[in-house]
Amino acid sequence: MSEIKALGYLGFSISDPKGWRDYAENILGVSITDDDNGDMLIRIDSYAWRIRLTNAEHDNLDYVGWEVSDQRDLESLKARLTAEGVDFEVGSEELAKARQVKELIVFSDPDGTRCEAFYGPLQMTNKPFVSPRGFRFVTGEQGLGHIVLISKDHVAQEAFYTQLLGFKVSDYINTEVIPGKPLNISFLRCNGRHHSLALAPVPIPAKIAHIMLQVDDIDDVGRAMDAAEKAGVHFSFTLGRHSNDEMLSFYTMSPSGFDVEFGWGAIEVDDDSWHVKVHHVNSAWGHKFQRPPRK
Repeated sequence: MSEIKALGYLGFSISDPKGWRDYAENILGVSITDDDNGDMLIRIDSYAWRIRLTNAEHDNLDYVGWEVSDQRDLESLKARLTAEGVDFEVGSEELAKARQVKELIVFSDPDGTRCEAFYGPLQMTNKPFVSPRGFRFVTGEQGLGHIVLISKDHVAQEAFYTQLLGFKVSDYINTEVIPGKPLNISFLRCNGRHHSLALAPVPIPAKIAHIMLQVDDIDDVGRAMDAAEKAGVHFSFTLGRHSNDEMLSFYTMSPSGFDVEFGWGAIEVDDDSWHVKVHHVNSAWGHKFQRPPRK
């Protein structure tokens, strides 16, 4: 059993706030509110925020927030971490206030990624989310979307998230996204979304490969593509449909250097009928990799 129900939020340090504001609002179609401390808070639904962008001189993934249902589940997770010898800290009242949640704990995965497990996120139903592009995002029980982490110790990472945190393996892709560079990616789920987390053992220093946002209208994918082309944003992967989750999507490079997948139409997993599969191609069609232009 997994207490973790969904990918709840993400925190990044960013060095180009103006670039991010333009990219987020005009291409991704999310809304931004400015926190009192200068952070930019990205909204895509009723949650007070889903992505927090903190001004810095560098770009970095700071933390990943995993949502649990309630205090009982958080206590259960704390007990399991203790039993397995995984150190964690109970988040202070100040941190909980900053994250706008009821309670949280903080721990690290084997690669050192800061994880925060929380319950009780603030809802802003009094100020409904309104996309500046008119987009509607698929969230709810499926959470924010998904994140692909660059795994340094792939075996340890997969064991940590599956055996300790209770994620389930949806499938594997063994392929060459870049010709001549074999890549074995693990796709893990914690709800009906095909994967909320993927682990990719790419030999680069970055912590993150990409995050994904899903819209409920295929035409919004086209509208976002048009806006990205007009703005001259780099397409890391062209339009395509993935072989495993069947997402129709494209990837653009964010101002922080990692990619954002923008997609529609992913399948939902039924635990009673699903079985683990292996794919030898990343996509059924499209998703042509394009190296960024040299500066």
